[in-house]
Formats: sequence, C-alpha cells, structure tokens
Amino acid sequence: MANVFLRSPYYVAKDMGVTGGLSIKLKLTIAGSLAYTIIKNRVNSDILNFEISELIRDYLDIGYNGTPVTSDFSTVTSYVLEVYSGQDATGTLISTDTDSFFTIDAYGYFKEGSNPTTTKGYMQSNDVIYNLNNQGIRLPIDRNNATDWDAYENGVIFESGTFTTSATEVFEYITVSENADELRITTTDGIKIIKIITVDECRFNPYKISFVNKLGGLQDMYFFKKSKESLSIKKESYKSNIISEYGIYDSTNHVNRDFNVIGNESISLSSGYLSEEYNEVFKQLLLSEKVWMTEITGLTDVIIPINVKESSLNYKTSVNDKLVDYTIKFEKAFDTINNIR
Repeated sequence: MANVFLRSPYYVAKDMGVTGGLSIKLKLTIAGSLAYTIIKNRVNSDILNFEISELIRDYLDIGYNGTPVTSDFSTVTSYVLEVYSGQDATGTLISTDTDSFFTIDAYGYFKEGSNPTTTKGYMQSNDVIYNLNNQGIRLPIDRNNATDWDAYENGVIFESGTFTTSATEVFEYITVSENADELRITTTDGIKIIKIITVDECRFNPYKISFVNKLGGLQDMYFFKKSKESLSIKKESYKSNIISEYGIYDSTNHVNRDFNVIGNESISLSSGYLSEEYNEVFKQLLLSEKVWMTEITGLTDVIIPINVKESSLNYKTSVNDKLVDYTIKFEKAFDTINNIR
C-alpha cells in the first residue's frame, strides 16, 4: 500500500459522465471503523471529488514520551465510492470503486505536485547525521519498504537488524549504539548510506530536539552549543479600595493589584557547525507541528513539549557563510505555573 500524506490535500474522484450516475456516496473507514459517510449530487460537473486528508487527520494524534509509539504515527484508511442512478444515493447502484492505503502526518512541497505519496524506505531527508557522543542513534524507517540495516565502525559491521512488514503500521525505528560512523539500509530504492559524525561537546550542555518531519517520522537532531533561557509574563491588574470604614488605610496593602499572572518560558539553542544539507532539516523543523526537547542531564532525561518560535529562516551555505550553523528560539508548550484544570 502507498503512504498518503495528510498535511497536503488528498482527493478521490469519480467521472460521473462515464457512469451516467446522478449521485455518489463516499464511505471512509479509518483504523477499521467506518468514520464518515458523505453523499454528493451531480449538478453542473461530471467530476465529483472528495478531499479526505483533513477528515483522516482528526484520527491521528501523535504523542512522544521518550519512545515513539509507532501506531500513533500512521493509520490504515480505506474508502468505497458508490455511484447511484438517482440523486441522494437513491436508485440503482451503478458502480463501486475501492482503495486502501496508509496515512501519515506528512506533506509535500508545492513543486512536488498534488496528492503526494511516498514509498521511500529511509524516512529522513539528510544523509549526514551529527550525533552526540555517548548517545544512541534513532532513525525512522518505512518498515514496508526496507528489509535490513548494518551499522559500521571504521568499515567493519558491528551491529545489524531486519525490518518486519506490517499491514497496520508504517514506521519502525533503527536504534544503534553510539559507536557507528556509517549506516547502510536496504530499501526498495536500493542501498541507502548514512554518514554519522560524532560530536564530543565538553563546554555546553547539549539538547536533543525531536520533531515530526516532512515524511511523517520522528526525527532527532542535537543542538550542541550555547543555550539561553528566558521568561515572559502576561498579567492583568486592577486598582483595589483599601480604605476602611473609618477613612484610613494600611500603607502595606496593595492599591494596584495583579491577577491572572501567566508565565511562559523560552529557550534559544545554537546548533554548532553542521553540513549544508541541514538547511532542509531546519526547514522541516520550522514547518513541524509537533516538537519535543530532551534535556540531557546524565541521569534521567527530561522530555518537554515545545513550539518553534521562529517565523522565518535564512538559508545558509558554506560558500556564503563559510560555516553553517543556526540559532533557533523555542517556546515551552505550557505555562510556567501549573494551571491545568
């Protein structure tokens, strides 16, 4: 089955002029349950179509707490198109079309055309990965379009694995120890070679950012250099009456009082010097709707949800900028004071 992208429009259509029908019924089944039944009548056009990606996306809720739950990242969708001789799906059933596919929280760029799909095995865009010393490597793979992988150190295989196809899920993750300097993944497109560069950062406290990338997989990247945290406050205020019934007041009382004080924390992270192909990684990071930050403490890692605060990105090249590095500002996706009710 193909992988259909849900963040870009996906249309299913029928030429009613060929069938001679006057109405069509769409029955959309998501994760094994009938989710929608929609009827359209033929009026002025022979072509009747349905945009279904937004409907399906309501059923895909991606979470992350340190280990990606692969079933959260994809679902199986099928549809039935029934053409009827009368309007409002009445009369004789003339024809029936059916199809099934995987649906993932991915998107295509405008220049890639409408109704984007993918059958790639390696579900990232970068072939060079910068990994933190003493940290394992995790990569998203389309388990139905890849068969096996080998991890190399100095040209020698030291770790290998295979993928198991699934009728219900798309993603499986390669997890490799920190020793690897190269990965070779066998996919339906051929052998994919991934170069791994290990960074031993001694001066700054690194952070790991995990985000849902363009192909719908959870992708990790490290920010190795300086970080800077900040706090912003929103509040309301009012003027209080502190006069007593005798016309006197206590000078320690607040006349101007604050209430509904809300704090939001932000953090600015610097990547360090990276390969120029990381321009695409940062592009996808800014376009992602689900991002998490892992504070690497050396004891128990702390994972928090964050949102990208940057609204623009100037692409850098090694020719123009000598060395490629980025500083990105993130906002923690919750208020500083616990106000969940």
